[in-house]
Amino acid sequence: MQYHVCHESDIPRGERRSYTVKNIPITLIHSEHGEFYAIYSICPHQRGPLGEGTLTGLTEANQPGDEFGYSRAGEIIRCPWHSFAFDVTTGSCLTAPDKYRVRTYQVKVDKQEVFLEI
Repeated sequence: MQYHVCHESDIPRGERRSYTVKNIPITLIHSEHGEFYAIYSICPHQRGPLGEGTLTGLTEANQPGDEFGYSRAGEIIRCPWHSFAFDVTTGSCLTAPDKYRVRTYQVKVDKQEVFLEI
């Protein structure tokens, strides 16, 4: 079922907002590339407020000794309690991928209105 969440302009690019939809805490992320992503707002590690965490990207190098580059801006969220990092596009935990994952939800934008599929 689809639920109206907000207007596209309510969340500037590179930012996120938390909402409750059908009693489910959701964080809606508007990536710097213009895509919207939705994740469950509670960290599975120790139930921290994931939606209040830092929205960031990745620093990575192609191989040891190479300079680091910054990528995926606004697609990684870090829990404010213990810094567990989650990929907002997939829900995968970058810190402990075999142990944790956060649920993601499908987002649809229609005529500048943002809808969530639950």
